[in-house]
Amino acid sequence: MATLYIASTETFVGKSAVCIGLLDRAHRDGFAIGYMKPVSVSVTRTDDAVLDEDAAFIREHFDLADPLDRIAPVLVTQSVIESILRGQSVDFSRRLRDAYVSVSRDKDLVVLEGANTWAEGSIVDLSADHVSDTLQAPVLLVTRYRTLLSLDAILAVQRYLGDRLIGVLINQIETPKLDFVRSRVVPFLQSRGIPVFATLAEDAQLAGVTVADLYEFLGGQIIGNPAWNERLVEHMLIGAMGGEAALSHFRRRANKAVITGGDRTDLQLAALETSTSVLVLTGNLRPVPQVIDRAEERQVPIIFVPDDTLSTVERAESVFGHVRFKQQAKLTRFISMLDESFDFARLYDTLGLPRT
Repeated sequence: MATLYIASTETFVGKSAVCIGLLDRAHRDGFAIGYMKPVSVSVTRTDDAVLDEDAAFIREHFDLADPLDRIAPVLVTQSVIESILRGQSVDFSRRLRDAYVSVSRDKDLVVLEGANTWAEGSIVDLSADHVSDTLQAPVLLVTRYRTLLSLDAILAVQRYLGDRLIGVLINQIETPKLDFVRSRVVPFLQSRGIPVFATLAEDAQLAGVTVADLYEFLGGQIIGNPAWNERLVEHMLIGAMGGEAALSHFRRRANKAVITGGDRTDLQLAALETSTSVLVLTGNLRPVPQVIDRAEERQVPIIFVPDDTLSTVERAESVFGHVRFKQQAKLTRFISMLDESFDFARLYDTLGLPRT
């Protein structure tokens, strides 16, 4: 039986999507698969349960038989933190080991999804390095590339883990930098004993969100046919310029959200003359009938929110770049990218799994 810990040093690098992609391919290759999220600080409360939504989704997606409290055994809730601060101790490591023994039974491969950052989970003594050490799990690091400084995090993890780091997957590489990463960065890392299993380009479909996602996050009110809420938002532009410059500004990006003041009718109409997926109007001002009519003609929903433009932009920015992997189209796309680029043969050899 093989175990693989998927780690990252920052949030929103596609770690959950990588877990799904690797599990999907291993399942198609005939392996019995298991999944765990050893530590979760992203806890959701429902009427009858406290759970990790990502773990619950992956369990359902693969129809895994293991109970959710084994798949996500350590939930770091506010009450857990308060208990620790009061000096009350719980052996979370033992809870993790017991769950791992249960989940790994009769499996060929168990994929462990790490926390959002390298330090997360430290309050329960289950940071990334502690979990991988406790379960003797080799680590695949998922990271994004922005500049050469991105290499610092990779080299630091190697120094910390040593041979337990089996390699990296470099994700979300901006297209102009792709050739440089593949011709210069990959050979450098491999010369330092760090295999690179895949280099994946930034993908607009994966980075985007739907109108429904944006509305769920921003709140407010929405106008338009509910069917339009599945439109993909790939970019975000702010409307704050003069009316004459607006049209040229809005033509720079397709499939975008335009965020502007609810009183800027001129900018709203200009945005609707270009490829716009949604208008987001601030100041809790309902658009004038002329804008509503034009938006209906173009099948563009309108969200209006009580916040000011700057606050709305800051909130919206936190949504972008996070691969909302629960959307089937994105899952299919990402799995296809892994099939094309990821070195599964090398991974199976490294983990001691037989090639199919």
